[in-house]
Amino acid sequence: MSNHVSIEKCDSYEDHEVRKAIKACLSPLGGLESVVADGDHVLVKLNLLSAKSPEAAVTTHPSVVKAIVELVQELGAKPVLGDSPGGGSTTASYKALLEKTGIRDVADDTGCEIVRFDEAKREIASIKAKTFKKLTLAKAVTEADVIIGLPKLKTHNLTYFTGAVKLLYGYIPGLFKTEYHLHTANDINLFADLLLDIHETYPPALTLMDAIVGMEGAGPSNGKPRKIGLVMASKSCTALDYVAVTIAGFDPMTVPTVRLAKERGVGPDHLEDVTIYGEQVEPLVMENFEKTLTASLSRAPPFLINALKRFIAVKPVIDVSSCKRCGECSRACPPNAIVLKKARVPDINYSKCIRCYCCQELCPEGAIIVSVPLIRRLLKR
Repeated sequence: MSNHVSIEKCDSYEDHEVRKAIKACLSPLGGLESVVADGDHVLVKLNLLSAKSPEAAVTTHPSVVKAIVELVQELGAKPVLGDSPGGGSTTASYKALLEKTGIRDVADDTGCEIVRFDEAKREIASIKAKTFKKLTLAKAVTEADVIIGLPKLKTHNLTYFTGAVKLLYGYIPGLFKTEYHLHTANDINLFADLLLDIHETYPPALTLMDAIVGMEGAGPSNGKPRKIGLVMASKSCTALDYVAVTIAGFDPMTVPTVRLAKERGVGPDHLEDVTIYGEQVEPLVMENFEKTLTASLSRAPPFLINALKRFIAVKPVIDVSSCKRCGECSRACPPNAIVLKKARVPDINYSKCIRCYCCQELCPEGAIIVSVPLIRRLLKR
């Protein structure tokens, strides 16, 4: 069932509607009981990028989380919720994030445990890795009997799309994510290979994507919520991503994680390689789903990009009118390219900037935008 994907319509986040849709979505895949058994320690990996309300469509919606937690508990297993937010976390900041995203309420209502990935780590040797043979991962990931991923369907300025595979970057605790960004620099293919290395080392047994309301435009945190009305599930992250990007109107081979999964032999080559249950893909494809501006040259050959680099460079820019001088961008910047001076808007040193867009992802005010040169915008048309 590796390349089997189930799609079910769900038009609201009402608890009973979400639960009904998730059960229907999982049924063709053998149900949750096909991966969870009585007594299992089940890690439910969320997307908790930052402390935003569920309505912002940045994080996995609490109604989806609650439904999965209750279904796991009904099988006699013990669910544990967890993630490592972008930029890392402290005990206090993680607590605030859980409250803002509605996940604390889920834990209180269900009695489910929550773990902070940044609290404990473990170095894992991976024979499947192409990038780094040793990976630093959250201890909670390595101790789980079963992992269930709950990604959100969103765009992403660095990887163009964030879904099932990109969700697993949160396995990496705290500021170790910063180190991996530095090592991969602005090589999007190397970063995508790292994501696939993590995926092949600890793949979830099941992934259920929250696409009831997704995000388009400047994702993963500053885009626009977009009603999609779906939940999608698979035992294959790569097959699920292939279907999700197709529905979002991408050419799948322009999304680095999807293309490189195909080249590795761990992802589909064509939609026909995927067995679909429930709703069929073609009627669901969104022609006007807004992509990130960074994806404008996703099909261009590397030699052309290198030749035109000086003219087509995309970069983060601070909106002076929105900036609150909080310094979060400076703290989140892997190469320390953002300098914060008292009572002044931060300065970005573009010679050091690696275009990872962590600053844009984690700015709480949405004050950092991605600037795209005119020639690149014209090439996109």
